[in-house]
Amino acid sequence: MMKWIDNLFSSRTFLKVFSLVLAFFLWFYVTGDSNTDVVRSYRLALQLRNVPSGVTIQLPSREVEVQVAANRFLASNIIPEKDIVCYVDLQGLEPGRHTLPVRTSLSTGLQLITINPSTVDLRLEKSAERAIPVTPELPQLPDGYALRSVIVSPSQVIVRGTESDVKRITGAVVVPSLADLLANEKISLKVMLKPQSQEWSNVTVIPDKVDFQAEVDIVKIKKEVPIFVPIEGEPHPDYIVTSILTTPGNVILEGSKVTLNGISSITTKSLNISGINEDMEAQLPISVPKGINVLGDKSVTVKVTLKQRIATMKYENLEIEIRGRGIYRNWKIDPTKVDVIIEGPPSIVSSLEGKEPAIVAYVDITNIVSRRLSIPVNVEVKVKGISVKKVDPDRVTFTVLD
Repeated sequence: MMKWIDNLFSSRTFLKVFSLVLAFFLWFYVTGDSNTDVVRSYRLALQLRNVPSGVTIQLPSREVEVQVAANRFLASNIIPEKDIVCYVDLQGLEPGRHTLPVRTSLSTGLQLITINPSTVDLRLEKSAERAIPVTPELPQLPDGYALRSVIVSPSQVIVRGTESDVKRITGAVVVPSLADLLANEKISLKVMLKPQSQEWSNVTVIPDKVDFQAEVDIVKIKKEVPIFVPIEGEPHPDYIVTSILTTPGNVILEGSKVTLNGISSITTKSLNISGINEDMEAQLPISVPKGINVLGDKSVTVKVTLKQRIATMKYENLEIEIRGRGIYRNWKIDPTKVDVIIEGPPSIVSSLEGKEPAIVAYVDITNIVSRRLSIPVNVEVKVKGISVKKVDPDRVTFTVLD
């Protein structure tokens, strides 16, 4: 028995019959399922047919939603824009408001289920057009700028739309930004209709963009400001600067108002006076800020005047030397010591501290015949550069003793 079954399943005749039966069942399943309708939805553009000439159409929406049914095979091959057409027919309509049915044209095998909306409200109005000049609405220029010229090309546009809309248009404008204005370059700007609060979606502007170019100049003004000389370093320690004279003392600048408003003075190249011990004169260039012109000479003469510093030092109880030969044998001077204040440059005076006195105080008794006489105290300076400021006392009394 088992052998017979094995022979049956392995025979060519059985396999051919089994294949034919299986193919029949598959064909029956596919063809039976393809007859089942499939419903699909589409959102399509609404076409307008037989539009009367010389009118403008105002239609709130130009889209409709449709549902169509088809067998599974057709549904998978639908091309909406080709197989489903939705339209309204405007044949013979006069200007005014109208409610029209939405009609469909379907390819073979398609069945319309629903269409939404099924009717549309539209308004036909006579078309009109007119030329309107384009006016630029310019932003306010900042201080220091002046408008030389403005070019709008083309200078006018054509507006087309319903007769009522075209009548309501009061003008056409372009509105450049401040950056557009200052660029001094040709740019393309969109044309806007006035009043700008109105919705102009049903109006056509030809062209809707125009070329705009403005020429803006920088206004230059003049301003007189003082000249400041930066000083580097210090003079020799024995000297101080008493004056710095700049000729000229002021300079006239030319530039934009915005730039000059921020300038209260102008400087020269720095002047180095490190270690100088005499008056100095130099020619210095003016440092000119970017965007600024200097009217006149671009350099100044600078004269630096010095004054010597004075330092003092006091010698106290300095012994008075006696010089010369007198005619008397016994005599005396009173007092025998003095205080002496010397003065001179600080560098010299400071070098004398802690050293032997740089001066000698003395009196000369040569040829004194009086028995009692007030004589001056003289001071001999042994160091160059210093002088005697004060001797206290400046006279002593010479007295003969007998």
